[in-house]
Amino acid sequence: MYHDEEISALSNVYESLKGLNNRQIKRIIDWLTSKFNLDKPEAIRAVTPEAAVSPQPVPQEPAEAFVEPVRKKRGRKPGKAVPGIEASQSVVSGIKGFMKYDSLEEIFSASTVKRIGQKILLAAAYLQEKENFKELSSYDVSSRLKKIGKDIKNASVAINGLMSKKPPLLIQTGTLGVGLKSRRIFRVTEEGLKVAKTYINE
Repeated sequence: MYHDEEISALSNVYESLKGLNNRQIKRIIDWLTSKFNLDKPEAIRAVTPEAAVSPQPVPQEPAEAFVEPVRKKRGRKPGKAVPGIEASQSVVSGIKGFMKYDSLEEIFSASTVKRIGQKILLAAAYLQEKENFKELSSYDVSSRLKKIGKDIKNASVAINGLMSKKPPLLIQTGTLGVGLKSRRIFRVTEEGLKVAKTYINE
């Protein structure tokens, strides 16, 4: 089974933090930032097992010290993603094939994809790379395909097929909502971006 260590780490972090309040999460993030020198780009170093063996306790400071204005963060659109999930930056950067198109309709005019899974993967890759979506839902993709006359049916089945590929072309990163009305959110993997790029006639 394909295993992406980064996605696994994201999932573990989310599960660990989802029950905490914003102040507690901020204290943990501040501690990690200091622990791994993330506030100094030139000093960023790889995390080794030795560095993670005996972590120092998270400093407990008065809550007042962490009160600051709430800043809006750019993230997945439309809709609101599950709190705590901070997707990493694009898995593959600088893929010129997606960047040179100004719209989803334009990229489809340069492609000959016919299968539902191919349409979903191409649209998802474009939204993730060109429009900087951090996470996507089936609605994000299907609604935009419908607007350009590429209406699709059974999107969930096609998405499941893309996630079951080896290696997977899509991975689930969380859910939106709760219960039966919850909507899965996902990202295109490195392999998925490479495959989607082959759909463009360049």
